[in-house]
Amino acid sequence: MVPISSIYERLSSDPLSGDELDSYYVDAFKGRGDNPVMSLRRRLLDKPDGKLQILFSGYRGCGKSTELNKLQREIGGDFIVLNFSVLKDLDPVNINYVELFVITMEKLFDVVGEYNIRINPQLLKSIGEWSCTAEIQNITKFTGEASLEAGLEAKVSVPLFARFFGKMRAAANASSTTKESIIRSIEPRLSDLIGHCNDLVREVKSKLPEIGKKGLIIIIEDLDKLSVETAEELFFNHSHIFSSLQTHVIFTFPVSLRHNPKSTVIRGNFDEDFELPMLKVHDKHGNPYPAGRDALYHIITCRIGTECFEPPELVYQFIDTSGGCLRDLFRLIRDAADNAMNHGQTLITQVDYTKSFFRLRRDYENTIAEKRVNNELVISVEEYYETLKGVALSETKKVDNTGAALDLRQNLCILGYNDEGWCDVHPVVRSILQERKLIPGAG
Repeated sequence: MVPISSIYERLSSDPLSGDELDSYYVDAFKGRGDNPVMSLRRRLLDKPDGKLQILFSGYRGCGKSTELNKLQREIGGDFIVLNFSVLKDLDPVNINYVELFVITMEKLFDVVGEYNIRINPQLLKSIGEWSCTAEIQNITKFTGEASLEAGLEAKVSVPLFARFFGKMRAAANASSTTKESIIRSIEPRLSDLIGHCNDLVREVKSKLPEIGKKGLIIIIEDLDKLSVETAEELFFNHSHIFSSLQTHVIFTFPVSLRHNPKSTVIRGNFDEDFELPMLKVHDKHGNPYPAGRDALYHIITCRIGTECFEPPELVYQFIDTSGGCLRDLFRLIRDAADNAMNHGQTLITQVDYTKSFFRLRRDYENTIAEKRVNNELVISVEEYYETLKGVALSETKKVDNTGAALDLRQNLCILGYNDEGWCDVHPVVRSILQERKLIPGAG
């Protein structure tokens, strides 16, 4: 039996990587009803030296990062995979499209150094000259990095370039004022930076046969976790720019934008568009969905077994309450384990489940708050609840793509499933509607 003291670590919300993929990964695609990752993998392997611009979306907490990590490991023998997160490496609240090229240059030079790739000195000279222009010279007062000298040898230049762009990125994260100054300095020279970025990409790709690789892939993680407004600004106004990289790029894409009226325009700037479906715990009519429930059961038992639940069947109550959202399932069980340990117990009981359920419900209820922009009311609480009520009572389980609905998708109050593209309110949110007497059922 796995002690409940180890549940917090074993049900971490972090995506699986490395040896954890061998120990804990479960193929849950039967429960999802579709396997877009297999199609994505095939597209990459069919033309490893290509330049597909790929959107990869899915609801937060549905397992996208784990699937991307697994994909990365499976194709790692053929590809150099450059992976970075906008949450970890950039400021997601004030992200600017210019920063994506700055960090891409930083990571590309890291790769060049890691694989000892010799870069054409003329390219290094050109990038060095760019760094010495008057506009870019303004940045050195923020980065503390002296300008780069042109024409240095690769073994000397590469770490300097990596540090230069790394400090530029870090300085932009330090404060909004610094970021604005850096962006203003780079924008007049942005087309040159994009050109250098693509030149460096081509240079790296030309040397891949020397290190036994066939292609280069850039994966930009956590763009799907941006606010609706920030994501729309980035993808609608600038995707035609940052989709110009001359190699395979996978952009995690907010699920709310898939249903935005501007989605057709956005997706027109990309070559491929894949969505990772939610795991279904019930069908459109509210009946249990065995394949999805069994997949989630397997995920849990693979990590902690069922002996820590009393009775063992209690695990299905957690599964059904999660709505198929892995993040919420793990959180429910972790909170229940904490409550059990706080009371000196070695097993998770119904009382502990109830405690964790109410904690999660409180957090969801707090997310349903009026939306204001520049102190003006944009969407009222009543409009959000009316939207939720409409979805909960709908026979077709279709939802109009209003501003309220997009926000509710983004914060997981509304979850979308595959098949006919139907939606439903999160089970925890359904209980909120019942308590408020907005829909039938026990409060």
